[in-house]
Amino acid sequence: MTTQAKDLAENINRFYDAAMFSDRLINYYGGSDYTNFGYWTDATPDAKAACDALMAQLLGFIPEKKGRILDVACGKGETSRYLSTFYPAGQITAINISERQLSRGREIVPGANFMLMDATALEFPDASFDAVVCVEAAFHFNTREKFLREAARVLKPGGHLVLSDILTSRRADEDHQRRIGDNHVADLDEYRALYAGAGLAVDALVDATENCWRGHYRHMVNYAHEALLHRQVTRSQLQQSLDIYYERAQYIEHYLLVSAIRR
Repeated sequence: MTTQAKDLAENINRFYDAAMFSDRLINYYGGSDYTNFGYWTDATPDAKAACDALMAQLLGFIPEKKGRILDVACGKGETSRYLSTFYPAGQITAINISERQLSRGREIVPGANFMLMDATALEFPDASFDAVVCVEAAFHFNTREKFLREAARVLKPGGHLVLSDILTSRRADEDHQRRIGDNHVADLDEYRALYAGAGLAVDALVDATENCWRGHYRHMVNYAHEALLHRQVTRSQLQQSLDIYYERAQYIEHYLLVSAIRR
């Protein structure tokens, strides 16, 4: 691993290991181990339901849910637990760069295979999986293009890659501690070209910015203010949380749901 890649991984782990295991975030997600934006409609009751809905949207792209599936950047394992409603645990392999998060995944999805691994250097033989899923992570990878090529390699011909992904401004990709400038994508045409170059045929590309990012933003900001009203957080804690969201509002361009088939 290069020094740049090592520094990126350390920054990602430092941030997410602290955030994901905080009581406030766990409470926000209804005691679950989700940490994603989710998929929101006017009828969505809470963040856990939104994250379940996001997984339902992604798995809806896979016509036959059978065989082996790889969960890339699995977080604490809640996405893998959702997969286990469709796939036997023994058919689920989940990877991440945080051993702490993987340990939690092993607790909540016994029988699944949780492995410490870089998404851009998958340690599996060619054509190992029938499907690959990646939720809100490819924008962190060094790089997205390398991941897509690796995903195509480990997929069987005709297998599906489904993911939710976020495109941000160039400045965010170049300046952000948990991103890398080489991962920047200028527009949706360039984004599609990455898949074609990796040997993947995009059969669905949905701009879900309103339902996912903006839906989550509105709910989280309201949730944070309710916590202040009930004196569950201090004004300083509220401002610290909101500053993260105000920053994101300045640089998130698109939230995408993607399905691609290995040619």
